[in-house]
Amino acid sequence: MPESLLAWFNRFMDDPKKLEARLAGRPVLLYEPPETPPTETGSDEDDDYQFRTQSGISVPAIGGGEPLAVIVEKTKDNACQRRVTVGRTSNNDIVLDDNSVSRFHAWLQLDDAGWTIVDAGSRNGTWVGGKKLVVKAPATLASGVRVKVGAIELTYFTTEGFLKMLKSRATG
Repeated sequence: MPESLLAWFNRFMDDPKKLEARLAGRPVLLYEPPETPPTETGSDEDDDYQFRTQSGISVPAIGGGEPLAVIVEKTKDNACQRRVTVGRTSNNDIVLDDNSVSRFHAWLQLDDAGWTIVDAGSRNGTWVGGKKLVVKAPATLASGVRVKVGAIELTYFTTEGFLKMLKSRATG
């Protein structure tokens, strides 16, 4: 479930070891909203991307104006039991609230080489480190790499990388 970056930061400041134990070696995806200047009319062009397809179910989703972080983990019983699904609808493990994201957009999985992301044949594509993924071809993730799912930009962190980022922001 996505939580505000501030909540993660506060947990880190209170007890870094307890936070490390909570993460238990699992990676984290960080969403930080883009800093876009308002248009001359004062409206925000990104308002078009706030379309919600939630099938009437309220599920915490990434997208909008608050920095959020989510642990990469399986949270639902669905057909993809070994995969952490990413998409716009509430039946995904990680919900991205943006109409540029397909209903079932991509999945993450732990392979022998580490965590990978795979585009599921999405309408607007998935990028890792600025390179567009080939559909159904896994791309290995490294801590700190930028991942773009549709128009949503995320940063992938290992547990160690996430804790290091929190520490650098605390002292920086």
